[in-house]
Amino acid sequence: MNKKRGLQFSTLLILAASFSVVAGVLLVGENLQRVLTLWGESLQMTVYLAENITPETTEQLRETLNQDKELEKIQFVSREQALGQFREQMASYAPDLVGDNDLLKLIPPSFQFSISKSVAPEEQLNAMQAIASRLQVHPGVEEVSYGQDWVKSYSQVTVALKWTGIVFISVILAAALFVISNCLRSSIYQRKEEIEVYELIGATSNYIRKPFIIEGVALCFLGSVLGLAISYGFFMTVQSSLKGQLSLLQLAQHIQFINPTTAVLVVLGSTVIGWLSALHCLTSLNDGWSASQKVNHEK
Repeated sequence: MNKKRGLQFSTLLILAASFSVVAGVLLVGENLQRVLTLWGESLQMTVYLAENITPETTEQLRETLNQDKELEKIQFVSREQALGQFREQMASYAPDLVGDNDLLKLIPPSFQFSISKSVAPEEQLNAMQAIASRLQVHPGVEEVSYGQDWVKSYSQVTVALKWTGIVFISVILAAALFVISNCLRSSIYQRKEEIEVYELIGATSNYIRKPFIIEGVALCFLGSVLGLAISYGFFMTVQSSLKGQLSLLQLAQHIQFINPTTAVLVVLGSTVIGWLSALHCLTSLNDGWSASQKVNHEK
């Protein structure tokens, strides 16, 4: 019995460590996604207008932009407004340049807008490319700019994070499945004589299997809850130690623990893993094998 309890305790610790890693990956992924989304919201597309564009063509372009559901925060920037922004930004760097009145001739009017929040971060690059292609052939459009290099890198990082997290979590869950399976197999072999007695007196398979299913489910459930608790404690410690730096970067309010829905899904998923592990072990090891083998040996 002590050996069995020790095995269960060690299995519980391994499962808790495994699920804490899973929760940690989800935690890092969710917060990086929030930060990347926050940065992504600052991305803007700019449509520079041709020098000889007519007011009618400008209004047609405005209507085209307003009808596009993938766009938001659409704003027309006149030559004067663009020059004012340029002078404000460059006043301390090139005071002689910003005082040149001929700059107005070099700065074209433009439309500026952002991609709607309804577009997933990993789809923003494709959306921007498609929008740029459509607008580039519109009458009166000189150029469409959206920081192509930065958006491409941002999109690649988002996709890479998503697939890395999926692969890493899959490996950890497979390891947890292996651990709980070994624990249940050992438990079955330790209670082999007890199982033989139950079989000989006519106990049903469901009656014999029930304790092992409960054991698998309970171990995974407790392991996931303990793993989440460990992750939360680690998160609070790190957040407290980095509070000053996060506030300086204006990220303190965006760095959060995994949302309750994700936490519930982790617990439910771990419980299902325990249940499936128990069913697999019992199907392969406990199908009337103990007593029947003994009877056949005696014959």
